[in-house]
Amino acid sequence: MKIKRVNIGKIIEEVVKEKRISVAAFAKSINMQRQNIKKTIFEKNSLDTDLLIQISEVLDHYFFQYYGTDEERNKNYYNEVRGILSIEFGKEKKDQVFKFIFGENNVEILNK
Repeated sequence: MKIKRVNIGKIIEEVVKEKRISVAAFAKSINMQRQNIKKTIFEKNSLDTDLLIQISEVLDHYFFQYYGTDEERNKNYYNEVRGILSIEFGKEKKDQVFKFIFGENNVEILNK
């Protein structure tokens, strides 16, 4: 069996950016100092399971989905698509973030 290797730190960094969370706020939420996040999280190919669970909970993102064989990942996990809808009313602009989760038999739309 061939299990795909992923750079989980890079994926976490991308999710932090997507969610528009500052590195300082992210660090505080997982009880780390901001200056340690890059070296301890973002530049790591692998992380301790308990830390990855904590990060998954804080970011509301299931990072374990990136592990396993291609068949397992496609079969057992949801696929997420995020989009931002920008609406302008005169000089006022409002962005709304939506998350679409595609499951086996349904599509869920979350207003995040």
